[in-house]
Amino acid sequence: MNNKKLQVQVALGLALLGGMAVTVPAQAGGFATPTVGAAGWGRGFGGGSLFKDDPGAAYNNPAAMAFIDHSVAQFTVDYARINIKYKGQAYDLNGNPLEKTPLNPDGSFGTPYSQGDGGEGGFTAWLPTGFMVIPINDRFAFGLSQVVPQGMRSTWDQDWKGRDFAVDTKIETVGLTGSLSFKVNDQFSIGAGAIVQHSKGFVSQNIDLLGAAAASPAGIPFPSGVGDALMRVKVDNTSVGWFTGVVWKPTERDTLGLNYHAKIKNKMEGKYNIRADAALKSLMTDPALPDGTTLVGVLYPGLRLQPDGANAETQLDIPANASFDWVHEVNERLTLGVSATWTQWSSFKALTLTSDGNLIVSIPYKYRDAWQYSFGGDYKLTDDLTLRSGVSFDQTPTRNSTRDPRIPDGDRIFASLGFGYNVRAIPGFSVDAAYSRQFVQDVKLKTQNQDRLGGSRLDGKSEGKGEVVSLSATYRF
Repeated sequence: MNNKKLQVQVALGLALLGGMAVTVPAQAGGFATPTVGAAGWGRGFGGGSLFKDDPGAAYNNPAAMAFIDHSVAQFTVDYARINIKYKGQAYDLNGNPLEKTPLNPDGSFGTPYSQGDGGEGGFTAWLPTGFMVIPINDRFAFGLSQVVPQGMRSTWDQDWKGRDFAVDTKIETVGLTGSLSFKVNDQFSIGAGAIVQHSKGFVSQNIDLLGAAAASPAGIPFPSGVGDALMRVKVDNTSVGWFTGVVWKPTERDTLGLNYHAKIKNKMEGKYNIRADAALKSLMTDPALPDGTTLVGVLYPGLRLQPDGANAETQLDIPANASFDWVHEVNERLTLGVSATWTQWSSFKALTLTSDGNLIVSIPYKYRDAWQYSFGGDYKLTDDLTLRSGVSFDQTPTRNSTRDPRIPDGDRIFASLGFGYNVRAIPGFSVDAAYSRQFVQDVKLKTQNQDRLGGSRLDGKSEGKGEVVSLSATYRF
């Protein structure tokens, strides 16, 4: 390939990927997001990116790019709809049903009332993804991609009974990657790449300040659920990581692949503020001691809350993962693929918020490592039309003891159907579409809140389901 043509293709790829910066995630297990095109969704992720001419190899397994003999670019848009419902009760520190008590402007208590189950804590979202692979010569190939490897979102009513645990949560990581593959021989290749990613996080939840006073060592007998003190935290960060892979073709009909994406340290920084009733705000700002310590600081020594805004820092590392993929060509029409993916979720132990060295809160999660198993395939009905189906089992990393409404995750099954069609009127152009249904296990939400957040308790379960429609346009040139 001459240098001028290569430069044009790289410029085209950068322009294609650069226009996809605004994304919202389609959630998988934990806060992971599938990084495949519509064909991958249709196969239920079976076989990864080892199917012939799949440009998703640029990120998922860069070694597979070595067996793509022409330049290929792909743009994908996914539409996701996730529904989450809570059924159960909420209790205060003393085991009484938790009610909402309005706080009047003069500081007196209003009439308590029961709170709802939160509505549907899910979301709808659009997710664009792009891949491009450019063969440099017979042995080397270069790849570009824009992916969202991690992300999740949950949104609950601001006045629901679990508001002390979660209201809004959004985690999103958008990455741009470059990768290179080398074909050692006709059976074996290796590849590696780097990712530059920007992570954003937003969380909000109520802080039950009077409940926190009752839960403190001082044990001030204040009632729980009084007034509003909504904490909002917004943080972001740019970080760099790497990934690698190998591919082996032991026979003309079999392709085996192994890839690894390394853990990425991700210290996120930003701001927090607390929108509170005047009387509650005074607990955080008015001195209770001559040295200026507030009542909040008296109850929880060292804790300083700045309702009008202050710096915020949290560590949200991107866990390592590894996948084994196998694609077998049964005959000229049927090709099957299987995959097993391991994610090192045990690296996510807690969500800790600090401000200029001051610990605000640390919420334990204690995730465990998890596996995803996938099986699917393609059936070439005609020279132009390919049908697909697949199924995937995705194990949740969450634990019953620490699961909360922020990420109320359970084991899930993806059941998928799809098709691909070559558009003969435009040589090299094809479209793929897929529909995937998520069946999420009902999970228990039996968790105790942190004392400094009010010490309330949930006793119920979360019900979830979801669906994704994926559409890809691919051009080979």
